[in-house]
Amino acid sequence: MVEIPSNFIGDFKVGDNLVYNAGVLRSLCEHNGDSSLNKLVVVQVGAIIEAALGQIIYRAQNFNREGVPNIAEADRQAIEGKKIDKLNNIIDVMRKYDLLNELGGGIYDELHTLRRYRNKVHIQDDNADVPRDEEVAFTSERCVWSLGLCVTVLDLLSQKFPRPAGIDKYVQPLSIPDA
Repeated sequence: MVEIPSNFIGDFKVGDNLVYNAGVLRSLCEHNGDSSLNKLVVVQVGAIIEAALGQIIYRAQNFNREGVPNIAEADRQAIEGKKIDKLNNIIDVMRKYDLLNELGGGIYDELHTLRRYRNKVHIQDDNADVPRDEEVAFTSERCVWSLGLCVTVLDLLSQKFPRPAGIDKYVQPLSIPDA
């Protein structure tokens, strides 16, 4: 298990739900001995990452007095006025303002890959970037990759975008299974 401070979360209920969903992810991983839950693990990771990244956007849009560390005020103001409600758009905004660049230039493509796999929650979706055969799509390697990506992204968010001291511990830490 990797414990990551939830100090980057601005909306308590979203934070509470992130803690809950991290628990669901742990349970899925604990019961995935035969790899039959790989798809559910990848989908759950996608949901957790979307909510976590969305909190940085939420704070940029709503915490104009507090601000968000490591986001220039001009960029925060530009984000503030945008409608950003889907993972695709969140990733693109993160890329536009270089918010995750410490993770390397490929991080945005990795997040888009995760998004495409997460969207396979819709069984009938035909996505050219994801194998149609879900047993082929949701391998153990894909599962481990998604867990590693989750830990990497959440760790960066907690280090780079913390709330001010004194109000940074309103949500429990996130316990994520280590890949």
